[in-house]
Amino acid sequence: MRLDLAHVGTPEQQLGLSLGTVLVYLRSALTARAIADGWRDAAVLAQALSPAVTGRRPLVVGPSTVSALVRLAGVPQVIAAAEPGRAATATRPAVAPMVRLRVGPVTWEVCDATAYSCLLRAWRQAARLLGDHPTGDED
Repeated sequence: MRLDLAHVGTPEQQLGLSLGTVLVYLRSALTARAIADGWRDAAVLAQALSPAVTGRRPLVVGPSTVSALVRLAGVPQVIAAAEPGRAATATRPAVAPMVRLRVGPVTWEVCDATAYSCLLRAWRQAARLLGDHPTGDED
């Protein structure tokens, strides 16, 4: 996770939040706070996730390695849903449970509690940073 706040205190202020290979741009603390609150509300669902999914390769974080750029504004609706796991069969591998969070037009599929906690922490830090530096968008 990486946070970059640019043009602080000006109408052009924006926060770049790198989450793995996704770069999210936010301008308003209202937006970041709505997202952080939605993620917080999904904590009960995240309790069913495994502590950590093994076998994943850590990703380099930074604006030069992003594969998607998302701009979020306004007060997006955050909808959380639990996706139950599935046992392995002779023809299908097992699938671990996940939590699906829809933030406005973007859907995040969170596979373990470590990822959930990290993403929740990132949204909270974004809300805090932008809340310390409000813009005219929040009047």
